[in-house]
Amino acid sequence: MRLQVAVILVLIGTLAGCGPRSTPTPVALPTPTPAPADVAQLAARRMQAVRSLHFVMELAGKPVPLDSEGSMLLQVAEGDLVRPDQVRALVKVVAWGMTSEIGIVAIGRDRFATNPMNQKWEKLPPDQGWFFDAGLIFDSEVGLESILLNSEWSFGPQQTIEGQVHAALHGTVPAERIAPLASGLITAGPVEVDVWVSLEDGSVRRIQMVELESEPLDPTQWLLTFSAFDELKGIKPPPVD
Repeated sequence: MRLQVAVILVLIGTLAGCGPRSTPTPVALPTPTPAPADVAQLAARRMQAVRSLHFVMELAGKPVPLDSEGSMLLQVAEGDLVRPDQVRALVKVVAWGMTSEIGIVAIGRDRFATNPMNQKWEKLPPDQGWFFDAGLIFDSEVGLESILLNSEWSFGPQQTIEGQVHAALHGTVPAERIAPLASGLITAGPVEVDVWVSLEDGSVRRIQMVELESEPLDPTQWLLTFSAFDELKGIKPPPVD
């Protein structure tokens, strides 16, 4: 069970850093009409400055296993992230035909998870053999900023999200480049990616990733939603018996 929980922590740790909403600093947009590359640069600059956020990760289509046996399938993960290395989340998985929820907290090198049998918090030992990098999504070399700046984008239809007009950046990205947004669980590409960027402040609000080679009739789809930017200042460790 600890190994499976560890795999989930890897997944959640990959997300750490994206940002929820506070009152974001307005970003000056090019005039009269920004190009896709201009919007991508604005989004990269804004997300690099985000200190915390709320996230929701949802999956559809072909299931994504979290273990080598394929017995544990990810459904939904929702939580909060604070730079540089704080995470709390509730992860819903299906294991052996049963749905369960696991609480996750990570603060620096300390990791905690709820035992799905009794829902009590446990501190996980440091020698579990898994890698955790809570700041990976903001890594300038492989994270969201790099993906935005080093991919070819075109515009899709604009959307209004929470009263703000959002540009839709559309592109096809190799699996190895987009994998950091899914903790390496995307392993084969190409991946069709849509990124919705606020034209008011440059915030990335949604990212959809479709694994084109996962299943022709029902490909795996990842939907990441970010909100509450910079509202959370820190995460406290949970009570451990």
